[in-house]
Amino acid sequence: MVEELTNKQLQFITWLITTATDKCQSIEEVRELNKEIRLHSDGLIDDMVM
Repeated sequence: MVEELTNKQLQFITWLITTATDKCQSIEEVRELNKEIRLHSDGLIDDMVM
C-alpha cells in the first residue's frame, strides 16, 4: 500500500529529480537516470501512475 505524501515531500522529490535531469547532457542520460529511479522505486512509480 502506498502512503500518502505531503506536498512538501512531493516538492522535494520534484526538485531532486529535476535537478538531476538538468545535469544530463542528452536524452539518453535522462533515460538512464529514469531507469535507475525505477530500480529503486520498488513499484512506487507504477502504483502512482495507475
